[in-house]
Amino acid sequence: MRTLLRLAGFRAALAYTALLLVAMALVLGLLYGRLAESTRMAQDNLIWREAAALSLTHQRDGVRGLAQTIDTVGAQDSYRASYLRLSDGLGSFIAGNLKEFPKVNTTDADGWLNFTEGGAPVRARLLQLDNNLVLLVGQDIADGENLLAAFRQAFVLALIAMLLVGLGGGAFLARRGLKQVEAIGAALKPVMEGDLSTRLNLRRDGAEWQALEAQINAMLAQLETLMGATRQVSDNLAHDLRAPLTRLRARLEGLLADTGEAALAGALEDVDGLLKSFNALLALSRLDSGVTTLNAEAVDVAALLADMHDLFAPIFDDNDMTLGLACADAPRLSGDAALLAQALVNLLENALTHAAIKGSVVTLAAHEDNGCFVLSVADGGAGIAPDQHERAMARFVQLDESRSQSGSGLGLSLVAAICAHHGGALVLRDNAPGLKAELHLPIKS
Repeated sequence: MRTLLRLAGFRAALAYTALLLVAMALVLGLLYGRLAESTRMAQDNLIWREAAALSLTHQRDGVRGLAQTIDTVGAQDSYRASYLRLSDGLGSFIAGNLKEFPKVNTTDADGWLNFTEGGAPVRARLLQLDNNLVLLVGQDIADGENLLAAFRQAFVLALIAMLLVGLGGGAFLARRGLKQVEAIGAALKPVMEGDLSTRLNLRRDGAEWQALEAQINAMLAQLETLMGATRQVSDNLAHDLRAPLTRLRARLEGLLADTGEAALAGALEDVDGLLKSFNALLALSRLDSGVTTLNAEAVDVAALLADMHDLFAPIFDDNDMTLGLACADAPRLSGDAALLAQALVNLLENALTHAAIKGSVVTLAAHEDNGCFVLSVADGGAGIAPDQHERAMARFVQLDESRSQSGSGLGLSLVAAICAHHGGALVLRDNAPGLKAELHLPIKS
C-alpha cells in the first residue's frame, strides 16, 4: 500500500474517487430526502382523507352511526386506515380496534402522533369532534419505512462499491503506468551502457505515452548527434594540438642543440597559436555558459572601426595587402565594445590568413540596413562556397579537410556567438571574388 501511495497516478485516482463520493453522497442524500418527504406526504394524505370521511359520518349519523361505522370498517383487512379509536372527553373507549390509547413515541405540533403497535410503526392523526369526542385515525407505515431503509442500505452499498472501484481502478492504472515506466527504463538500459543508437518502440496504447516515446526518441537522436559532434571535436582538437606541440618539441630540441634563434621564434609562434586556440575556446565557453555578460554601452562605431583600421593597416601593408575603411558618420550602437572589437579582430585575422593575395584589398565597413547596423569585412581571396557558409560557422570545423592550414576552426564561431550575444547574427556572403562577413546588429536606443 505504501508503494501505491507514492505513485502520483494512484493519489490522483484517490482524489478523484473522493470527489465522486462526495458528489454521489450529495445527490443520493437529496434523493433520499425527496423520497422520505413524498412517502410521508402520501401517508398523511391518506390518513387525513379517512379522518375527514369519518368526521362527515359523525355529522350525518351522530355518535352511534360513527361508532357503528368504525367497528364495521375497522374489522375489514382491506381497510386503508389500520388503526381506529373513538373516545369521549374523559378518554373512555367508545369504538375501534385500539382498546387502549397507545403509548405515543413522538407528537407533532399539528396533532400528528407516532407510536408502535404490535411491533409495527404507526402514524396517526387526532381529530377533535363535537360533543368532546376524540377520533384517532392511524396507519401502519412499515412498508414506507422499509422502503426508506432499503434506500439507505443501497445508498451505503453504492458508496462502498464506488470506493472499492475507485481504489481498485486507481491501483490498476497506477500499476499499469508503473509498468510503462519500467518498460521505458528497460528499453533505455542500452543507452546507459553507451549505445546511443537505441530508440524506443514499445507500441503502447495511449496518445500520452506515444508522445512521450516520440520526445524521448527525439532527445536520443539529438544526444547521439551531440556526442558524435563532441567526438569529432575531440578528434579535431587532438589533431590541431598534436601538430604544433610536435613542432614545438622539435624546436626546443633544436634550441638545446644551439641551432639558433630561428628555432626559438618558431617555438614562440607555435605557443602563440595554441594560446589563441585556447583563448577562443574559453571565450566561447564563457559566452555559452553566461559567465560573460553583455556590458551594454553606447559604442561609437566610427571610432571603433577607425581604431581597428589603425591597428591592422600596418600589418596588411607588411603582407603587401591594403586595408580600406568605408564608414560614414554612424549612430551610436548599444553593445559591448570589447566583444565587438574581438569579433572584428577575428574577421581581420581570417582575412590575413585566408585571403593573403599580394595587392588585394580588404575593406572594413559599416552601414545601416533595414533597421539593423551592419559591420563587415570583405576580402578578395578564394572565398567560401555558398553551400558551405553554415558549416564554416560551426565550431571546430575547417573546410580544409586535410587541416593543412593553421587554425582551430573557432574564429567564425566565436564571431557568431558574439553576434548572438547582442541579439544579432553573423551572415556570410559571396564577394565575387572573396568572402564578405557581416555582423548584423540591432540598433537599440
